Amino acid sequence: MLSGFFKFAKKRLFSSGLLLLALLAVPLDGRANTNGFDKYGPFFFIYEQPQMLIYSGQVGANDLLNLKKALREHPTITTLILKDNPGGLVHIGLVIAEEIYERGLDTYIPKDSFCASACSFVFFAGKNRIAEGRLGVHQISAPEMNGSQAQFGVSDIVATLPKYGVAADVLGIMFRTPPDDMYFFSPHEITKYGINRTGQAYVARAEPVPAPAPAPSPTNPPERQVRAAPPAPQQPAAAQPQRVTDEQRAVNAAVLIIQAGSASADKAMEFTREFYADQVEYFKRKVSKDEILEDKRAYFSRWSRREFNVHEESLHAKCQNTICAVIGSYDYYVSSPERGKETSGTAEFSYILDFSDRLRIVHEDGEVVRR
Repeated sequence: MLSGFFKFAKKRLFSSGLLLLALLAVPLDGRANTNGFDKYGPFFFIYEQPQMLIYSGQVGANDLLNLKKALREHPTITTLILKDNPGGLVHIGLVIAEEIYERGLDTYIPKDSFCASACSFVFFAGKNRIAEGRLGVHQISAPEMNGSQAQFGVSDIVATLPKYGVAADVLGIMFRTPPDDMYFFSPHEITKYGINRTGQAYVARAEPVPAPAPAPSPTNPPERQVRAAPPAPQQPAAAQPQRVTDEQRAVNAAVLIIQAGSASADKAMEFTREFYADQVEYFKRKVSKDEILEDKRAYFSRWSRREFNVHEESLHAKCQNTICAVIGSYDYYVSSPERGKETSGTAEFSYILDFSDRLRIVHEDGEVVRR
């Protein structure tokens, strides 16, 4: 059920939207305090709606400064309205999202509006969030950033979005959608993936650790017969989003690692460079990161079309300190139109992940169980 303010926002948004359209047609520079509104770059504060701040237009370089100024001058603001925002600068979207999260603001995409790409980070950060309009995601595309900065953005997403209660399936969709395409969630998927939230944190399922145990190792993986825990229970509407556990973060990371292989060869190689440690126990051999890169590059070249879908119910994780072991299974379909070849089946995987210095894979193993 929508909170009281969301109901109020919906009721009044139409008139606010008409005013906003009029504002966008006015060539205003900096801040204007005429006609019943204040403008801070792409942010609009309307005096008749003192709890709202409307964010419309692309995510730009000065947006964080403009947002902070609007919030400082109007402390009544509790909800950010995301209206027809196509995204923009990835790193700015991430820092704005963190600002929204730290301040406990709500986010709302009104009907007949959209929020896509970097704007989606901002939406997901909302303490309460409602998407009645269109929410779109895709892979990172950040031409303003160099290679190492773009990889840092991938690490930020892996570490940050699960903290906002974003499901592993949503991350998977995000990272397998090409940067020149956009995946808009259907109303059914909005419900299925727990994208809307009014006091309830939705997180990926993972096995909780009942008591301290020895750190997982390649010879001591988590047992497969242990079932995953059910989704997190509802919390009171006023409660802060639940903290994402290490196990949930590890499950999200594993889903992302698998599904990133569905990306284009260049993008998949970016993820590969980002994920692996310098030395890895790789299918029962100790190998260097460079050897893994060569192996993955050959695989992506041999199979130019790839699709991987993780079985969510198969995922189990166990963590000790900063080390997490994750096991699961996935379906795959790969093909090479150039060679006229294709193959499909089901495979099982196991990872050991080190979160002490961002996310790094230190162990990988698996096998095909069905062709």
